[in-house]
Amino acid sequence: MANIRFDNLNDLQSALESLTPGECVEVDSLGLFAGGKEMLNTLAAIDDRGADFISLREGIDTRGGQGAAFFALCRALRESEVFSRRRDGVERAKAEGRYKGRKPIAVDEELFDSVVSLWQGGQITAREAMARLDLKPNTFYRRIKEMEEQKMKDYKKVQHEIREEIREAAKQSRKDLDELKKQVRAEAKEVKKAADEKLELHDVERELRHDRIRAEAEHNDAIRQMKKDVEAETKELKKLIEDN
Repeated sequence: MANIRFDNLNDLQSALESLTPGECVEVDSLGLFAGGKEMLNTLAAIDDRGADFISLREGIDTRGGQGAAFFALCRALRESEVFSRRRDGVERAKAEGRYKGRKPIAVDEELFDSVVSLWQGGQITAREAMARLDLKPNTFYRRIKEMEEQKMKDYKKVQHEIREEIREAAKQSRKDLDELKKQVRAEAKEVKKAADEKLELHDVERELRHDRIRAEAEHNDAIRQMKKDVEAETKELKKLIEDN
C-alpha cells in the first residue's frame, strides 16, 4: 500500500479520520508539527486508526519491529504531559483556595461488602467484582484498602476499650483490696483487744495472717479469671470483625 505524504499540517489533521489500517502517513520532518503536544496527539490518532508513520529526516518508520514501541513511548509522553498539566492546575487551584479535592465515587456499601465477600471467598474474579460494582481497578483496590484499614481501626478501638475496662477493673480491685485490708486491720485491733482477756496474742495474729493471705489469694484468683474472660471476649470480637 502506497504511503500518503503530507506537507501541510492542516491536511494531515483533516485526513486522520479517514485513515485505514495498513496505510502509512509520511512527512518530511517532525518540524511539520507546531509543538510537542500537537505531535503527540496526532501520532496517537494515527496509532488509533491502525496506520503507520514515517518521518524522513528523523529516520522514523513504525512499519518495522520498533513501531509498537515508538507509539507506546509517544502515548506515555502524552499521558505524562497531560498529568503534568493537571497537577499544575491542581497546585494553582490549591494556592488560590479553589481546590476541593476529587469527589469520591458513590458506592452502595451493602453491595460493595457482598461483592467483596464473594471475591475474597474465591467465588468470583476481581475483574467480575469490578464489573458488578462498575469500578475501575485503582478505585476498587483503593476501596478494599480503605475497608481493611477501617476494620483494623475498629479492632484497635475495641481492643483499647477492653484494655480500659481491664484497667478500671484492676483499679477497682485494688480499692476493694485496700478496703479489705482496712477492715482486717480494724478487726485485728478488736480481736487483739478481746484477746487480752480470752486468747493468747500469738494465736490471734497467726489467725489474722491466715485471713489476710486467704483474702489476697482470692483477690488474685479473681483478677486472673477476669483477665481470661476479657481475653476470650477479645478473641471473639476480633473473629467477628474479621468475618464481617
